[in-house]
Amino acid sequence: MDPSDSRRGPRRASLCALALATGLGSGLVAAQASGVPVDLQSASLTDLPGPPSAAPFTQPLGLGSMALRDGAVVLDSAVLLKVYYYAYARQPVDGSAILTPNTDMIDPPAAVQPSSGQARQIDAMVGFAATHPRLLIVVDDIALDAYVPSGKYYPIDNRLFIHGAGYYFDNSPYHYVYEHPSPFRHLHCADAATVRILNQAIENFRHFRMAIACTVLGADAATHALRLRVDELRLLDAGGRTLIRQRAP
Repeated sequence: MDPSDSRRGPRRASLCALALATGLGSGLVAAQASGVPVDLQSASLTDLPGPPSAAPFTQPLGLGSMALRDGAVVLDSAVLLKVYYYAYARQPVDGSAILTPNTDMIDPPAAVQPSSGQARQIDAMVGFAATHPRLLIVVDDIALDAYVPSGKYYPIDNRLFIHGAGYYFDNSPYHYVYEHPSPFRHLHCADAATVRILNQAIENFRHFRMAIACTVLGADAATHALRLRVDELRLLDAGGRTLIRQRAP
C-alpha cells in the first residue's frame, strides 16, 4: 500500500523515522489538514502502522476500556479517538460511527447502530472523556536521526509533530492533530552518557518508544479532528527507562 494513504492506522500508535529503509509500509499516516500548508514531501514517508481488519466491531466499550496512567487516558484505539472527538465537538454523538468496523475498502462500510446497552456505554465514555482532557499517546518504533552536537539535540525528521498533520487509527475521517508542536521536532540532550547510549543505538538501527502527554484543546466538527496540545514527551528504551524527557516551552 502507498504510505501516503491517510486512511490506514494503528490500534496502537507507532512510528519509524526510517520507514522505507526498514520496510515499514502500512499504518497511520500524517495527512494535510484542510487549509493548512504542510510540506510533507520533505519529511520521511513515516507511518504509524497497524493494518485494518475487515472483522466486525470487537473493540471494548465502557469505562473499563479507558485505561488511566498518571491521571491521563491512554489514547490507543479508534473507538477512544471518536469518543474524545464527540466529547469536545459539541455535536450529537453518532454511535454508529464509533461502532463502524475498520475496512480495507475505499467505500465506507455500512453504519452499525448501537444497541441500547452499547449506547449507554458510549454515553458514559463520552461523559468521562469530557472531564478528563489529559491524554497519553504511546508511539513505538522511533528511529532517531543523527545527533547535532552544535545544538545538542536529535532531530525528528519524519511526519511526527508537524502542525496541521492528521493521524488516523482507521479509515474513517476521525483523526487527531497536534497544535503547533514544532518545539518537539528537536529532542534536546546534553547528557554525555545518554548521548553515547543513543548514538550506539542509532548505529545499530535500534528503535525506541515515545510517550507523548497531551491536553485536549477541542474538536473541529468540519474536519472531524481532535485538537491536542503536546505538553511533554519521554523517549524510552526497550525496558521502559526514560532517556530523554522534554516539556513544552
